[in-house]
Amino acid sequence: MMYDDEEKLPYTTIGTDEAKQMIEAGAHVIDVRQPDEWNRGHIAEAELVPLDGIYIFGKALQDLNLPAGEDVIFVCASGQRSAAASEVALLVGLNKVYNLANGMNGWVNRRYPIER
Repeated sequence: MMYDDEEKLPYTTIGTDEAKQMIEAGAHVIDVRQPDEWNRGHIAEAELVPLDGIYIFGKALQDLNLPAGEDVIFVCASGQRSAAASEVALLVGLNKVYNLANGMNGWVNRRYPIER
């Protein structure tokens, strides 16, 4: 198989404003941080699925039975863990996978609402 020099990431990285619009339109939000981070503030529509290990995380994602064709946004603190989570999501069969760049840090900086 041939790859371009710039191999395109199989998921899409989105900014805070775009994420907010997608969430308002019904996108699923998966927060992959740890429970203590979650308790300090999270996006109201989010579900907590900590990225504790690739296999455990993949299994937990499958157990959510998210429709493969629906938008799913992955969120962490800064966008690093959610990037890894996005790759796992594609492996377990989700097709429309988005990584929130700058994570919750960007969300809070925008003063978008959070729940505790």
